Amino acid sequence: MSTEERLGRTLHEHADGVDGRPLTLGDVRGRARQIRRRRAAAAAGGLALVAAVALPVALLSGAGGDSSDPDPAKPSPTRAVDPNTGVPTLQDGVIIYADGPRIPLPGELRQTADGFAVLGTDRYVVTSPAPDGEREATLVDEAGRQVDRFPLYSGITATPDGTSVAWIAPDRTLHLLVAGSDAPSIIALGDVRPTQTTAITGDCADVCTVAVRTARGGDLGGTVVVTSDGDVTTGPAGVPAVAAVSPNGSLIAGFDSVDEDGIHVCGGMYDVGVGDYVWDGCEHNVFQFSPDGALVATSFGEGLGPTAVRIRDARSGATIAELGGSRIASTAWEDATHLLVVVVEDDGSTSLQRIGLDGPPETVLDGFTTSGDDLSPPIILPFT
Repeated sequence: MSTEERLGRTLHEHADGVDGRPLTLGDVRGRARQIRRRRAAAAAGGLALVAAVALPVALLSGAGGDSSDPDPAKPSPTRAVDPNTGVPTLQDGVIIYADGPRIPLPGELRQTADGFAVLGTDRYVVTSPAPDGEREATLVDEAGRQVDRFPLYSGITATPDGTSVAWIAPDRTLHLLVAGSDAPSIIALGDVRPTQTTAITGDCADVCTVAVRTARGGDLGGTVVVTSDGDVTTGPAGVPAVAAVSPNGSLIAGFDSVDEDGIHVCGGMYDVGVGDYVWDGCEHNVFQFSPDGALVATSFGEGLGPTAVRIRDARSGATIAELGGSRIASTAWEDATHLLVVVVEDDGSTSLQRIGLDGPPETVLDGFTTSGDDLSPPIILPFT
């Protein structure tokens, strides 16, 4: 079976293309939080008397709030609220389901968590800075208790249905954690110099496939295709840098070159059956397939993050809906036709928006505020 047939059967991030650890948005968020904590500690040392008076007021009122009337319909970053959606959110260290459970994260993780993935019905994989300044993932149960912790080389990749999560460890092995298990499978990858996982397809309780980016190759590096039973093969030659794969493996989003400006990477949507790109360009470097693979959300991520997101027909590339003009902090598909987006405006006002295939975006939650030096807003969508 060829590599492309394997992708078609079982088969967010900018192409780094260097032999070094890719810098994820989580890294940036984590470092920003560390800076804020150091600033806060310094300020507390010099202004202890002022803090003793001001802190109770701040806790009662929330950022910019009114302590005499803490309206729950206008949440501050200290008051978590239920989103009107079936997708959970992470709000100030609490994972929240609409009209469902609230899972407070344990200990310091409640302050440092900057991303999460759902794993099965009773587990969550939460990303954060590690005490040593690196990155780590914490496995948490349905009561918010820590089950285990795992060091990370880069970010994590989750299946849209929440059945598995994969990542590269600092020793450059692939870790695959499947719902129902608290211990990941560890797969040695040899000398391919892996940098990050980018896609999981198939049923990892049986046999699934993980696309793994490597630093081996040209400017964009390369990709290997790894099965859950440890088979490692080279990815498709036409897509050296795989960014995402449709749920059925028939479409691969990825890159094949660097633009002449040295900033953008070029590529698009590669059809495995056709053996070529069905649409391409250099304007976007983040791809997120809808649960059925018919649509794909695309954006250009750099610096603080994308400032626009488009919903496209996955096979034609035609834009169906879009949202722009503000920082896009995180996105997740709610269902096959609706994309959830956390939006941060220039003044820091933060909201959760829903983009459908027709009509304007709908506000699901608002009233949050992201401070000027905070790259991690008070509401975060899960990795999908």
